[in-house]
Amino acid sequence: MDRLDYLWRLVGTGLSFSFFGIGGLVLAVTVFPAINLFIADPVRRVAVAQRTVHSAFRAFVWFMVVTGTIRVDARGVDILRGDRGVLIAANHPSLLDVVLLMSLMDRAQCVVKHEIWNNPFMRGVVKATNYVRNDDDPEKLIAECSKLLAEGNNLIIFPEGSRTVTGQPLNLQRGFANIAVRAGASIRLVTITCVPPSLRKGEKWYHIPTPSSLFTLRVHERIDPAGFCGYGPPSVAARRLASQIADRFGNLLRDA
Repeated sequence: MDRLDYLWRLVGTGLSFSFFGIGGLVLAVTVFPAINLFIADPVRRVAVAQRTVHSAFRAFVWFMVVTGTIRVDARGVDILRGDRGVLIAANHPSLLDVVLLMSLMDRAQCVVKHEIWNNPFMRGVVKATNYVRNDDDPEKLIAECSKLLAEGNNLIIFPEGSRTVTGQPLNLQRGFANIAVRAGASIRLVTITCVPPSLRKGEKWYHIPTPSSLFTLRVHERIDPAGFCGYGPPSVAARRLASQIADRFGNLLRDA
């Protein structure tokens, strides 16, 4: 019986990722060109594109849950949906983290690696939604993110910069804190746990655990960077802010 359950979830995982790739390509060649054709206002065009991605990701997560590929327990979603102009900072244990977060928020920006812009399945999606491209230019990235936050957009960011390395302590980069300090934007903390671990850094999609993984998302407090600006220049404030958030994440994850 366990063997059959494993094989079923393996098929479900394969179908899920196939649908993900094909869905991204379909959106890029049909839905987004139609949005560009019929909506002239660029701001409204981006908003519709982001809501479209939200709906697609929500359907993707629903499919994975219905097929028993994963389980999801998300709490505090209404708080997350009510945020505006907030930097959503989350830990990053799995490949599915950004998909889960964006499936819960009807509009959100995120920072994506520049390689994704060359991916034929995802290039049309990130271009239409105006996601922030990370080209390893810190000043440009901070300026673009600050502008989006000032306009009332929420920005999803993973302070680790990449998926968590199993067995290693949480190592936060200071880029997210620099963005928060420069933009004067609050940081909403979100923790994600995945038990048993799945789709970790270095793992293939078919390396699935037994039983199915439970993804637990919890929405926590907002942290105002203004309280750190009295310590000195922005670089010092960002360093202190990042240190405190690293400690807070450590405590939250230990409790989880």
